[in-house]
This record gives sequence, C-alpha cells and structure tokens, in this order.
Amino acid sequence: MKKTIISLMLSACLMGTVAFADANIPDHQGTSMDGISIGTSALNSAVKSYSELFKSAGDRYGVDPNLLAAICMQESSGRNLSVRDDGTEYPAWGIMQIEYTNEKSFAQFGLKTTGEEWTLADRLDPEKAVPYAAHLISHSLIKYDCDYMKMIQAYNFGETVLNRIIEAKGDDWLSERANAKNYVTNWSYPTYGDAQYIEHVLRYYHKDIDYIGAKVRYKGSLIDFDDQFPIIEEGRTLIPLRAVSEKLGAKVNWNNEEYQVEITNGQTDIILAINSETAFIDGDEVMLDVSAKIVNGRTMVPLRFITQVLGIDISWDQDTRTVIIN
Repeated sequence: MKKTIISLMLSACLMGTVAFADANIPDHQGTSMDGISIGTSALNSAVKSYSELFKSAGDRYGVDPNLLAAICMQESSGRNLSVRDDGTEYPAWGIMQIEYTNEKSFAQFGLKTTGEEWTLADRLDPEKAVPYAAHLISHSLIKYDCDYMKMIQAYNFGETVLNRIIEAKGDDWLSERANAKNYVTNWSYPTYGDAQYIEHVLRYYHKDIDYIGAKVRYKGSLIDFDDQFPIIEEGRTLIPLRAVSEKLGAKVNWNNEEYQVEITNGQTDIILAINSETAFIDGDEVMLDVSAKIVNGRTMVPLRFITQVLGIDISWDQDTRTVIIN
C-alpha cells in the first residue's frame, strides 16, 4: 500500500494560547460595544469555583466560558420572582436563573443528555444548570450570527421580544430596551426584563478561563452543531465528523464492531479508526499526526484532513475564531 503523510497543521495563528484584545469577546461580531464597560467587577468566588464546569460547557456548546460565567454571576445576583400556580415561589436561582417558562425545555435537555428528565428543582445543581445555559446561549448565538450583544439581551428578554424591538428600531434597538414592556403580550407587571442587562453581565466579564472553542461557517452561515462544537487542541481544529461531512455532501457510517467511521462522497472512501493515527483513503494507508476521538458521544476528527481529502478549501478568521469553508 502507498503510505502518505498528511499535514494537519492549521496556520501558525492557531498555535498555543490565543491572546484576546482587551474589552473584546473573542468571537463577537455585530452590535458595537462602544461605551459599555467590560470586566469592571471581580467574579464572585462561588461562581469562579466552577471554572472547569464553565470551560467544559463552553467548549462543548461553542460559547466563551468567561461570558457564560458572567451571565451566571448576573443571574445569581437577584431575587427569584418565578412562582407556581398556587402563588408559592420556586427554589432560588442558585447559580443560574431557569424560569418556569423553560420547564419543559429543561426537562427535555436533561432527558437528552443524561437519560433523566430534570425538574425546576434541579436548576439549583450547577452541573445541570450551567450546561443547559450554554445550550440556550449557543443556539441564540447561531440565530444572531455571533452578535453577543443581542444574545445577552435575548437571554433576559427572550428572543421574541428582542426581535420585535429590533424589527421596530433596527440598529437603534439598544436605546429601546427600557420600553420592552410595549413589545410584550399578556404581561401584567409595570416593567419587563432588565434594560441594562448587557451592561450588568459584561461588568463581570473576565478572561480567566481558557477558551478552546471554535465555529464553522459554510456558505455564509454558521453551522449549529447542537451538542458538540469544534474545539482547538494543540493548533488543530477538531470537528464533529458527521455534521460537517454531511454538510459537504458526504455520507458517514459508524462501524461499531471495528470502532471506526467510514466516509464517502461518491468519489472518495475514507476509513478512520478511533484513537488510531492511521486512516485509509481509497484503500491507501495515511498517517495522521492527530487521531480521531470520541468527545461527548461525537466522533471528532481534524478538520484540515477531512477538507483536504474531500477537496474543500478552508480559511481561518482569527478575530471571530471561525473556520470558513469556501
């Protein structure tokens, strides 16, 4: 068999720890942050003690863990106003506010990720609340195309209300936040949400937790990986194989007996064994310098390898930490 060495290295800008500019969320794009103070207060020590949890949830769902920690800090700073039908309060927020309106979604998320439906009482458990928050934030980031400003306010207002404000005011939506009640139906209280929620969250933002997450943009749109986003390890971008391969028109099959994946696009057949540095392309042996592995139940493979084999050009946007598939 012919043996080939495939280079999997991305550009030098991916090597080592990436330094982020002051007053900047690493993959933010969209609404300007001018005039909004970032990182002016220290994170609460109780919240900071969950750094590893923020990191693992952030890396899994493609969210800056420092931003996730900042949201949790803000959500842990207020009173609980969620009540049951009989008027009694649900448990206090704990580390993350999860309103009764999210009860069904929270339960289903628990069922999907752990096999057990969670209840609102489980929101006091950071091991459950933080990943769920990262999951919500992740989907919102995709919808708002990595505009963290809109995502943060949507987390407080809800996407429906924020979208109504944006539709009415366009680029001037920030100035309309104080009037959010005018955009809500069936709301009996004199005010709605926190008009300064973005400012309150970002004052807690610090770059204390390493962020290895990345995103992929294909045909101009971000790919929503749902339960495991790409990660960067030792300068290499590892991607969930099935999600990207199928976007590129390739088919993916899992061979449980051989513990390997098989990819084909009608012209090229690729076999990757988990935890092996050897792959096969149309029967020819190929040596990898990083092996495929399982992360959170997903097969993660080097993006550069897959795109090279399938004849796809990619580029890297350092400012937004995004791989662009051309």
